[in-house]
Amino acid sequence: MAQPSSLKAASDGARADYPFGAELFAAKKAQYAETVLLVPFYGGKKFQLHRHIDLLNDLGFNVVTYDQPAGYSFVPLFMSPQKGIGFKHVWADQVEALLNEIHGRKILFAMSNPASGAIEAIARRGAYDIVALICDSGPTANFWESSLNYLTTEEPVPTKVLRMALATLSTTLWAPDFRSTLLKDLKRFPPHFPILSIRGWKDHLISPKYVDMVFEPISHLDWRKLSLPEADHLTGLRDFPEEYGPAVARFLSELTLTKL
Repeated sequence: MAQPSSLKAASDGARADYPFGAELFAAKKAQYAETVLLVPFYGGKKFQLHRHIDLLNDLGFNVVTYDQPAGYSFVPLFMSPQKGIGFKHVWADQVEALLNEIHGRKILFAMSNPASGAIEAIARRGAYDIVALICDSGPTANFWESSLNYLTTEEPVPTKVLRMALATLSTTLWAPDFRSTLLKDLKRFPPHFPILSIRGWKDHLISPKYVDMVFEPISHLDWRKLSLPEADHLTGLRDFPEEYGPAVARFLSELTLTKL
C-alpha cells in the first residue's frame, strides 16, 4: 500500500538512527517542546497512523512512531531480557528504548493492546519524563477473549477448538500474569497522572467493559473516557473526527506543557 502523501518523515534536522526503524514526523509549526511517541497496534505500520500523525502535527506536536511487528516475524521476540516471557514486556522494552532516545519530556499515545507495554514502560521509569498517556481501543483486562475475537475475525481459524487453544497460547505468550502485572504497573504511576481512554462501543475485539476493568481499580489516576457509541476497534479518528479530534485537543490543552 502506498504511503499517503500527507505522511512524510522529517528530513531537516531529524535523527535517522532511532531504534526499531522509528521516524520523527515534525509539525510544520511546532508549538510544544514535548514529543508524542505513537505506539502502533499489533502489526501496525507507520503509514496506517497517518491520521493520528496529522492530527498531532496540526496541534503543534512532533511525533515519533515505528512499525510494530506481528505474526511469525514476532514469535522469536516474546522473551524480554528484563521481564522474561511476554509480548507485553518486549513491547515495554521497545517503548522504553525509544523514550530513552527522545530528548525532553514525552506524551505517549498507544493503540490497542500494545498500550499495555506503554503502561509498563511508564511504570519502569516512574513517569519522570512522561507528561500524559492516551490509549485508543485498549488495553484489555481479558486478553483471552480479545485474542479469541481476533482469531475469529481478523485472522480466522477454522475450528472453535483450535481458536480456543491458540487464544490460550497467545495469552500465555502475551504475559502469563497479564492482568495482575498491568494493575501493578498502573499503581506505580504518580498521583493524578493524566490518562485519556478512547473506546468505541462497537469494538469487535476489545469490549469497553474490559478497558474499564484496567483503569477503574486504580483510584489515584486522573483518567477520563472518550466514548464513541458507533465506533469499532481503532476507527474513532477515521469515522468520527469531529468528536475524536477536539477531545484529544482538549485533553492535551489541559496539560502543563512547554511552549516553544
